[in-house]
Amino acid sequence: MAELEQTVFEKYVDDQGSFLTSCSLEDNPEVVIAVMGENLADDYPNPEGFEKKMSVSMPPKVSGVATEVNIWFSEQTDGPVLARVIQAFFDSRFPDFAMDEDTTMGISEPGKITVR
Repeated sequence: MAELEQTVFEKYVDDQGSFLTSCSLEDNPEVVIAVMGENLADDYPNPEGFEKKMSVSMPPKVSGVATEVNIWFSEQTDGPVLARVIQAFFDSRFPDFAMDEDTTMGISEPGKITVR
């Protein structure tokens, strides 16, 4: 089985002062697969070149407060690659989060996944 490429995270502050994380793969770090932003305004603009957006709401017990993570991605990114990059981000950002039999995940509105 081929070893999966490692995800590279680059944190930065945009022109509006918002903290974002660009995600790429180690073999091609200059190609950003997705951009993640936390607790941004509803009208926050899409980063340039990213047409699609979804969000994930993490429960308060993970980070002390509910955290809304916006995920922007390109339609050209293969689904399995995007899924691995998103999973790597959440594993890195929320290392203490563990799902159990009481954890639920569902779509609370179009484009928004809520974890409870």
